[in-house]
Amino acid sequence: MTPKPNPYEPLDPRSLGRPVHLLRDFAAQLGELLNDLFRQQLNRRYRAAYELDPPVIEPFGSAMPAGAWLSAQTAQGRVSCLLERGLVLSVMGYRYGTQEHAGDAAPETTTEERLHGLLGRQLLQGLAARLAPAADEEAPALLPVSVQAPAADACLIRVQVREGRSGLRSQFCIALDPDWMAALLRERAVPRNKPSAALPDGRTLAAQLKLKLVARLLQTELPLGELLELRPGSVIPVRLQATEVLVDGSRLFTASVAEHQGKLCLTSFEDAE
Repeated sequence: MTPKPNPYEPLDPRSLGRPVHLLRDFAAQLGELLNDLFRQQLNRRYRAAYELDPPVIEPFGSAMPAGAWLSAQTAQGRVSCLLERGLVLSVMGYRYGTQEHAGDAAPETTTEERLHGLLGRQLLQGLAARLAPAADEEAPALLPVSVQAPAADACLIRVQVREGRSGLRSQFCIALDPDWMAALLRERAVPRNKPSAALPDGRTLAAQLKLKLVARLLQTELPLGELLELRPGSVIPVRLQATEVLVDGSRLFTASVAEHQGKLCLTSFEDAE
């Protein structure tokens, strides 16, 4: 009997306590950046028609594809990229007017190697200059790039590439090391104490919102017989404890009653359990 597939995505313990849900917005921003880079650097320059699928962020610790990774060290951490050979050959075909993109069985040439390095450098430079989280300084005009595989626990991002004229179906990968990802998540995390937006008259919504508080000083229960025996002047023994504070009938706080200049005041507010 064939077991049914698990409809639920396994929980990655490495993502616990990290705002990984914010990576969806990051993926959308990354997709816009990459489309812009391909449009300016390749489509307009070489009259190509490269189209990119939305970036796919792999689970933390996914196996890194083998190949010639190019890496650059930025202020936030190390960022790496891997370009499939089919993509490099396709760009080379448009760049030099050849048919190199027809196949990738031929041996690698010096021209291909140089173009691979150029494309990788342009991609890494674009990422560092336009997507670095909370950068205090602008990215250097020329990033030092080396052939170096990313860390095993880096965040892996895959992007599928299509080119209709040549029938290309390829991909490239981006890897962001843990320091880079930590900086990215810190920068995108929503502050816990985010100030309220000011209204047109300059006051915040919290300052204008008014709620009626009702203080219930005490509550006691009496048997029906004792209740019927009450007369003017009767004394009911009570003990004043924490006062309940209600908003629209709901118990929200407890407070203590204090006297100030002949008036009863509420103090020492605590959240009601």
